[in-house]
Amino acid sequence: MQLLFACWLFTLLTVTVADGGLQSAFDKLASDLLRGRPGGSSSSISGKWTVQVQSSSGKPTGSLSSATPNAWLTGSKIVPVKLATKKDAVSETPGASVGATPGQKPNVIIFVADDLGHADVSFTQGNLQTPTPNIDKLAWEGIILNRHYVNPICSPTRAALLTGKYTFHIGMQTHAIGEAEPWGLPTQFPTMADKFREIGYSTWHLGKWHIGRYTRAYLPNARGFDYSYGVTGGACNWFNYTVGWFTRNVKAGDQFPQPVSGRDLRENGRKVDYNVTNNVYFPELLNNQAERLIHNQDPAKPFFLYFATPVAHTGFEPYQDSQHTMPQFQLRPPVFQFSNAYPERKKCIGIIQVLDEQFRRIVMAVVNKGVVNNTIFVFFSDNGGPLARHAAFVHGSNHASNWPLRGGKGTLLEGGVRVPAFIWSPLLKRRGRATDQLFHVTDWLPTLWEAVGADPALLPEKGDGFSHWKSFQDGSTVGPRKELVNNIDTLGRMYAMIMEDESGHLYKLIGGNVFENNWAGWDITEGTVPGDPSWKTYSPVEVNCNAPEGIEITKCVPWKADCLFELREDPCELNNLAKSNPDMLKTLQAKLKVYKATSIPAVIKHQDPAGLEEKWDHWWVPWKDLDPLDKIPLTYQPFQNSSAM
Repeated sequence: MQLLFACWLFTLLTVTVADGGLQSAFDKLASDLLRGRPGGSSSSISGKWTVQVQSSSGKPTGSLSSATPNAWLTGSKIVPVKLATKKDAVSETPGASVGATPGQKPNVIIFVADDLGHADVSFTQGNLQTPTPNIDKLAWEGIILNRHYVNPICSPTRAALLTGKYTFHIGMQTHAIGEAEPWGLPTQFPTMADKFREIGYSTWHLGKWHIGRYTRAYLPNARGFDYSYGVTGGACNWFNYTVGWFTRNVKAGDQFPQPVSGRDLRENGRKVDYNVTNNVYFPELLNNQAERLIHNQDPAKPFFLYFATPVAHTGFEPYQDSQHTMPQFQLRPPVFQFSNAYPERKKCIGIIQVLDEQFRRIVMAVVNKGVVNNTIFVFFSDNGGPLARHAAFVHGSNHASNWPLRGGKGTLLEGGVRVPAFIWSPLLKRRGRATDQLFHVTDWLPTLWEAVGADPALLPEKGDGFSHWKSFQDGSTVGPRKELVNNIDTLGRMYAMIMEDESGHLYKLIGGNVFENNWAGWDITEGTVPGDPSWKTYSPVEVNCNAPEGIEITKCVPWKADCLFELREDPCELNNLAKSNPDMLKTLQAKLKVYKATSIPAVIKHQDPAGLEEKWDHWWVPWKDLDPLDKIPLTYQPFQNSSAM
């Protein structure tokens, strides 16, 4: 038999194997492909690939693809592929055995994508529009968290991640922080960075912050981070780092164009001026900083990196092309070949190529440092993708896809809160698998705390998270969490929770507002049509609605009455069971009432005109601080691209 390999570059690789060695050949080829070097090839392969197997007579006998690297298909039969063992993976990773001190606590990298839809990475739904080979590579070799839940918008999710507490227990349950709004994550709650720094970690924040900036007490350096570089708000122009874009009418004699809105780029809380960094593509700028930090880190000291990328947050309506992708990504085949009939979706899939490249560079920085053997990677999105129809409510849309899940960003429907996620590390004993155990963003603090061997007594009191490290290590698909609260927002009148009963059924109650209360349905991936599977390929972890996608069976109108779904059989929320199972509905309503009694009021405040950028030389500043304008400015070195590639 022969293995015929084809990639985007139209290169054909032929590997001849004995008839009896087909399974072992597939095992080896799958592992090689996940590392980007099929059949021992010296050239690196990334992107979409398919291997077809045929007998000596030319008859097709099976296939293996980038969407299903852990399974090969023979007719209707799916045969698992044995991915490389931890020992094999480590031994084939350049520099893997160098750097880490024996017994040293592992490094931790949390990579949070921004507004990434459920179907916007290829490992979830096998989406051929958006191949993400570098993200997929670690997803398939790690543990894919099929039921990873977050809040429906960014500030609340980030606050829950860093504190390990439900947002309604910390006053962050209502909405994202707006410009010049004097509130943030209350300072009495320690963050994950605070705790990791206490046990000897270097702690770094790169990218988006968005949990408070009206005084310096709310900025990253006051919340446990030794080093911070990025924007303090929720989004920015990716070339001049303003909330907005440059004016077209530049006054004569001005050294630099004047922004319509305020600049928001800071290093350790201090302004990074135009004459230091300008017109450097923001995702590139963040990767340079990450590579520099990792490259220069003392190998004897562990690091904790919170990489809060702004990608794929692309509010095209207010930002136009200022958050666009670059030519090298626009020309990648899946982007270039995508139909121009859907220009906004085409921008989105270009942006997702940027995301995949960002992730690749972070991984390679760790590999090149020689500490990958002792590093834990976490990947997830802060909320579901924003739908175009709701752009006015969520600061624009990036034309993401949550299909076939219901709803999107800003809603407690599955498309807003169930997001792509995985954990990867050579320290995981049982990896190369997926799990359906319930996981909430608050679980990362206790899980990673146990993973690094820290004393659980040092964790903040009254946390809402559970540690899943033992179940990750023993290969179990049953975790410690049996229920979670998606949110309880009294001001916004939105609430939802999920509970697993003794029989293993997974029930969800959802009620309250959904934007203007006139739509709570499904938006199909742009550029596709119902019933046409040509835009995707099979993925072992794809969502199967168990019914026609996007077609409601029993109506749910959450702003009129609470809805009930059984998510194992109905992950797409098609069949409202509120009337057919009133006892379970009452059980969840009673549980929510108990949780609501433990909530604290939201800490949100309205915009303060004193904080507007026009009053501060077109900068967004900590305007209520004693030092709003950096009395002691940073001493800058001219910007240089990283050499730590």
